[in-house]
Amino acid sequence: MAVASAPAPTVSGGPSLPARRARSRRRTPVFDWMALPAVIVLAGVIGYPIVRAVQLSFTNSNLLSAGAAKSVGLQNYKTLFTNDPVFWQALEHTAVYTFVSVAAAALIGLALALATENLGGAWRILRTLMLTPWGVPVIVVAFLFYYMFQDRGGVVNQALTSLGIIHTPILWLGTGKWAMIAVIIANVWSTTPFFLLMFTAALASVPNEVIEAARVDRAGPMAMLTRIKLPYLRNAAVLGSLLMVIQNFNNFPLIYSMTKGGPVYSTTTLVIYVYQLAFDQFHLGFASAVGVIWLIILLVFAGLFIRLMRTNPA
Repeated sequence: MAVASAPAPTVSGGPSLPARRARSRRRTPVFDWMALPAVIVLAGVIGYPIVRAVQLSFTNSNLLSAGAAKSVGLQNYKTLFTNDPVFWQALEHTAVYTFVSVAAAALIGLALALATENLGGAWRILRTLMLTPWGVPVIVVAFLFYYMFQDRGGVVNQALTSLGIIHTPILWLGTGKWAMIAVIIANVWSTTPFFLLMFTAALASVPNEVIEAARVDRAGPMAMLTRIKLPYLRNAAVLGSLLMVIQNFNNFPLIYSMTKGGPVYSTTTLVIYVYQLAFDQFHLGFASAVGVIWLIILLVFAGLFIRLMRTNPA
């Protein structure tokens, strides 16, 4: 025996609910025309340079060449991956500079946020002072640490010598290993306040009921940290780290002002290498190929960030 299906629900004799939903979807515009001016500006400022760089990456464009640029197909990319050790060094230095800086800044920012969590009254000014480096322009930070890490007269060597840690000055900016450490220290000092701010805001969002329940259950400080607070800090840590990874991949003024990518490419990152190829050696075609690879890497991290924002909007 056939069973008649129930009629679609209606409201006050109006159209059915599925019909109203379909009509609502039809009325939703695919593109908001109010955003058209911003789209035009972005297309001119960002879109055209990207398209032009991709186009140049398939040519032998050189500003020192009198002839017109000729298409070379994938030759620039082939040379880049098979016959350019500097590119692989720059990629390695970019990864080390970025991920070590982000990890160190995140851990220090977390420690400072936890240490200043319960400060009240006049002590809150201490947290404000900790945020000061975030407001200092990057170029100022670069020159500040450039003079601090001077082998003669630099405050870092003087302090280490006074404490008896070293007996001869360290060539911080003249030795490959020490130069990378110096720029990472400068970057960590500049970006730690960002993580301090992120983690402080995340700690403020932990429900008081959860904290009180943990105290009633006699949870110790370590259990309170690992089982109660850290889970609430996960989203802030992941999203903040992705933002800082993208920023550090593009960090040009700090490294260039302190070391100019030297000594002997020891602090050359992808952004420094692109600058050297394009504006020192004038190989626009090859520099554009490096820039395209750099852009693809950044798009991967940007895609991860957008996906995390959609899945964890809080």
